[in-house]
Amino acid sequence: MTDHELEARLSQAVRHAAPNDLDGILSRCKDRKGNVIPMTETTVKKNRKVLPWLAAAACLLLAIGFGFQYQQMNAVASVVSLDVNPSVVLSVNNKEKVLEARAANLDAEEILEGMDLKGTDLNVAINAIVGSLLKHGYVDELANSILITVEDDDAARGNALQAALTTEVNDILTSASVHAAILSQTVGTDDAALQEKADQYGITLGKATLIQSMVDQNSQLTFEELAPLSVNELNLLASNPKNEPTAVTSTGAASDEAYIGVEGAKEAAFAHAGLSASEVSMGEVDFDYEDGRMVYELEFYAGGREYEYDVDASTGAIVKSSYEGGRAPSQAPSGQGSSAAGSGSSDSSGSSGSAGQDSGSAAATVPSAAGDIGADAARSAAYQHAGVTASQVNDVVVERDYDDGRLEYSVEFWAGTVEYDYEIDGSTGAVLKSQRETHASAATDTIGTAQAQSIALDAAGLTASDVWELEVSPELDERTPHYEVSFKSGGMEYEYKIDAATGQILSSERDRD
Repeated sequence: MTDHELEARLSQAVRHAAPNDLDGILSRCKDRKGNVIPMTETTVKKNRKVLPWLAAAACLLLAIGFGFQYQQMNAVASVVSLDVNPSVVLSVNNKEKVLEARAANLDAEEILEGMDLKGTDLNVAINAIVGSLLKHGYVDELANSILITVEDDDAARGNALQAALTTEVNDILTSASVHAAILSQTVGTDDAALQEKADQYGITLGKATLIQSMVDQNSQLTFEELAPLSVNELNLLASNPKNEPTAVTSTGAASDEAYIGVEGAKEAAFAHAGLSASEVSMGEVDFDYEDGRMVYELEFYAGGREYEYDVDASTGAIVKSSYEGGRAPSQAPSGQGSSAAGSGSSDSSGSSGSAGQDSGSAAATVPSAAGDIGADAARSAAYQHAGVTASQVNDVVVERDYDDGRLEYSVEFWAGTVEYDYEIDGSTGAVLKSQRETHASAATDTIGTAQAQSIALDAAGLTASDVWELEVSPELDERTPHYEVSFKSGGMEYEYKIDAATGQILSSERDRD
């Protein structure tokens, strides 16, 4: 029975206990109009059957009201999570009283140690938790970011609570002389798939929501690689426009004082490029994530060239570099920068490329009579620019193509854990574009691109003369180093993945072209 139905029953009972008989009374009074009607005191016989029922109903109504109030006080209205690296989750009722405080990871157990927050006001609990984060050194000027997430199906209530908590946390950190960087968001509770992913990686729904939003913005990022990062690292990445999450409010700037800093990254990049600061016009500088490490992503211009660099944010090592336009640099760009630049070049020797030859400077710069220097000269030009010899490289891929009517050679190869990518002018041997990327690890003992190509063609029952658009791409830094081989023939498109160490076919696809 609902509260409304119970009230209706009580009203009916009261009406029956004291019936409305006004008409009957008036009709009896008409016969005695003008006469004195004697009034005698009578004793009303109590309805002993009704009153106990009314008392019981009233008690029942009180019990239901108390039960409803108790239920409201103990029902979870919102879930608030605070993420730094420790992650604390608070369940609160609609009066913003804490019903439960839970440590979402091991670090958070230290933060909540000795605290009994159940029944306290939410703002009191927030003060205690943030104070403990400060006390244990999880929030300071080196890492000043906190993620506040409110899970609430009532968006208006959730947004109001999010704003209030952001102000509260900012005030606490400001009073502790920490320049706070706060990310805050309100999310619903009906995303089962995202909750499952959060459970899989042992993180809160709030952190999972932030990561998924960044991955959706930048397909180069993966959920798996971002999940272990601290909120300060995620906040630094979120400051990069290509990673910027949606539906997240940002207050303050994430600290990069634990890293070499923008000026340190510039110094490393300029030294590697053989430039001084006075020669350079700076473009954008952003944080990014490459091969399991935080990097500064720099863009700058000098001498008619556009340079792009990724510099390890912790060590200053050059993770990736490329430029476009202008003449080739006068100094050898690989392995001859200052030690601060950390060029990341490798002396590790790998198996010789399928057509690897020692560099020949004359062939690299003098065109042939037909105006085409040829694949060998293009390869030599790339080796010379990279500062490597044919004996140091492996998995060489050379492709001849035209770009806006200009003959070009694309030259790709590996030396140790460094991947090189060049575009060479097919008539002059000039380096039009170069890029190098240092990977944390890479396979060096491989079957080679030629063998991978042969395995794929054999599997398809074809020869090189039967196919077109034949491409072989070494993916040697993957968890399973492999070659990706693709080609077309007879109206079909073929794609193969070949294990780089064993030659085993990992996967194959064939579709209508």
